[in-house]
Amino acid sequence: MAKTNATNVRLFKNGKSCAFRISKKDREALEATSETKFKKKVSDDGRKIIFRKIEPNQADLMTVANRLLDKHGDLLKRLEDL
Repeated sequence: MAKTNATNVRLFKNGKSCAFRISKKDREALEATSETKFKKKVSDDGRKIIFRKIEPNQADLMTVANRLLDKHGDLLKRLEDL
């Protein structure tokens, strides 16, 4: 089981937005760079934010799925109505 490393962090102003910093140690543990993509989920009660790293093959899969849906959406809709 992965070790959880709980650390308190603060939001900081970044232009017109706010951001969290990720330490070098955490970045290395995630094997993340500035190019790494994450999926963000905010809990229904607004008390938790969960970030999940999107592996490069997952991003490609979503691109392919979206292209298929764009190209064959009408067919998929007709199959759904059967």
